[in-house]
Amino acid sequence: MTDRLYAWRILCAFFIVALFSAGCGTSRPVELFTLNPLTSIQEKTPGMAAVQDISIGVGPVALPEFLDRPQIVTRTSPNRLHASAFHRWAGSLQANFSAVLAENISILMATNRVAVYPWADQFSPTYSIKLEVQQFDGRLGEYVLLNATWMLMEQEGGNPPLVKKSAIREPVSAKDYEALVAAKSRALATLSREIAEEIRRLQDAFD
Repeated sequence: MTDRLYAWRILCAFFIVALFSAGCGTSRPVELFTLNPLTSIQEKTPGMAAVQDISIGVGPVALPEFLDRPQIVTRTSPNRLHASAFHRWAGSLQANFSAVLAENISILMATNRVAVYPWADQFSPTYSIKLEVQQFDGRLGEYVLLNATWMLMEQEGGNPPLVKKSAIREPVSAKDYEALVAAKSRALATLSREIAEEIRRLQDAFD
């Protein structure tokens, strides 16, 4: 009886190890994504001359806690979100958002004098941009929504801060995360253009 019990325990242990090994061998890899900036070729259009002698500070940028996490969040219903275990940001979404916005502003304004918050003490921005993002999610194969309130402040000139709200909707071309993140990058590019237009308008009025 003892020998049969021992053999049965060995057989159970063998099956447990086999099942564990099979599960490990078929584990799904995690895919990592980043937002992408504009290219200078995309924005090289007539009338986009450099704005001289200004510097621009970008940030701080505030994201909702439910978005600023490693997992990419999608919306499955008006009141329900899904955080993917296998599709993640390749770093901090807040840092990626801020860096891409700054790169876009640099390209749109044709200047390298753009810094992300917190900037060095030696950097004194002519204009600074603070943002609070309320929504930056979407549905696979449908759309991305970027809703943000942003404040544009002048270092000099005595004008009160300009407060704007942007609501941007961008279609998602396919039911996969590659298309979703590409749509997010396009939405951020649209926000960047809106901010750049206001900076140019203020600068033209100042000149």
